[in-house]
Amino acid sequence: MTTNYHTAILVGAAANAATINTPLGSLDDAITDLHGGAGITDDLLKEWTAGEDFELTAATYDADNVITTATAKWPDGSAGVFTTTNKNVTWLAIDAFTITHTVAGKTVTQAAVTRDASGNVTVKPALTVA
Repeated sequence: MTTNYHTAILVGAAANAATINTPLGSLDDAITDLHGGAGITDDLLKEWTAGEDFELTAATYDADNVITTATAKWPDGSAGVFTTTNKNVTWLAIDAFTITHTVAGKTVTQAAVTRDASGNVTVKPALTVA
């Protein structure tokens, strides 16, 4: 058996929580880092954001039922915070937002989009990461 991503439990070791959870925690950390984690690249964060590859939970809505803030869960399991920074009052849509990746300490920003008379997005500025 390889031990690339975990610490082997010795034969005869007591089967208690620490014996099991410590190596599983190490394995979980390694998998998280492999799929993002603290070392996540700006390009991967932009890709995930553009594809809306995050889950918003515990959302707060305004009187028009548009999300103002929410907790976020990224594909690598990391947490974050989604914040609407510009709401389109005509179309009751989010035109600009930020979303953080807490583990990496990074924030993705979508600057305000431009809409036509029908509400379709005609200009979408590039995502930035800081």
